[in-house]
Amino acid sequence: MIQKGVNVRLKELRKECQLTQKQIADYLNVDQTLITKYENGTRTMSVTVIDQICNLFGCTEEYLLGRSDSYIPLSFAFRSNGIQGDDLQSIAAVNKIAMNIRYMNEMIGEE
Repeated sequence: MIQKGVNVRLKELRKECQLTQKQIADYLNVDQTLITKYENGTRTMSVTVIDQICNLFGCTEEYLLGRSDSYIPLSFAFRSNGIQGDDLQSIAAVNKIAMNIRYMNEMIGEE
């Protein structure tokens, strides 16, 4: 397994969801230049930021950090070009619930 860095995974996830760096920055309440630095690998993410990104994209920390290639995306559809940070907050909250349900089902042996 070739490990991808967190910077590569972040950029891949963002692009797959057709989100801009500005939208991610608004979601995280940071400046867009910080997202650029995360994606370039010149800045490291805090534990809080990692958690927020995992919630937004419905992935595990192991996947985001490049320790695992296992990723089953949670599907969501955008019906607007004007997705705001608050919208992404709501999506992240729903994804967190879905991830917890998926985890609980795995623990009791259901798929």
